[in-house]
Amino acid sequence: MLSLTGYRLVLWNGATDMRLSFNGLSGLVVNEMKEDPFQYGTLYAFFNQRRTQAKLLAWEGDGFGIYYKRLSRGSFGAPVYDPAKRMMVLEKKDLLLILEGVEIRYRKRYSRSAVRQLHQK
Repeated sequence: MLSLTGYRLVLWNGATDMRLSFNGLSGLVVNEMKEDPFQYGTLYAFFNQRRTQAKLLAWEGDGFGIYYKRLSRGSFGAPVYDPAKRMMVLEKKDLLLILEGVEIRYRKRYSRSAVRQLHQK
């Protein structure tokens, strides 16, 4: 499994052509995200239109690395985001849930009082 520890995680909300490789994805980072793809410690996540494929791009100091995942069935979930913004910074747990196939749009943490009430019944 991919370790996301120590990375700043940036998600591109637009659909991405999964035929893009190192140069195409880093070009998307520069031209659309207005960020430096050579920034060490930042991982960029891209999904295709149907959200069945994901690519993660990271600068590793001496070259780019790409992590690619294609689902055999179903689709990757999408976080709640402002459609006017095409990119967003995610937390590690949210990206891991997306890559594991968990829909995080409706995920919410239960309050302690609600948990206590469940245990008391």
